[in-house]
Amino acid sequence: MMTQIQEREVVRTEHLPRMFRSRALDYTLLVVGAVIALFGAYTLFVSSSWVFAGLSAAWYLGSFIAGGVLLTAGFAMLGASIRDRTGYWTTPAVASFVLGTLAFAGAVTSAVLLIV
Repeated sequence: MMTQIQEREVVRTEHLPRMFRSRALDYTLLVVGAVIALFGAYTLFVSSSWVFAGLSAAWYLGSFIAGGVLLTAGFAMLGASIRDRTGYWTTPAVASFVLGTLAFAGAVTSAVLLIV
């Protein structure tokens, strides 16, 4: 028979199993999305004598939409990867999802401006 001192409760927390995968696709989406969004910013703010200065508003808004969608996918996959590796929510994982949400909001805003 065990004494009460030896019988103590064990508190357990369940974590998801760690999943390891390469983050190459995540970073590729982030870089390509940033380059496309920067091209949109270039065509928006470039002076009239530079290359691509005469492009219509659809070019830079379309670049913002495409770049925002790619950034959203990249940040979401990166946040999921961080969360899967640690087994619980960390600040970098949450920050990645927040940045993905902001990128998606920018893409939606650009789409609304393009439609209007």
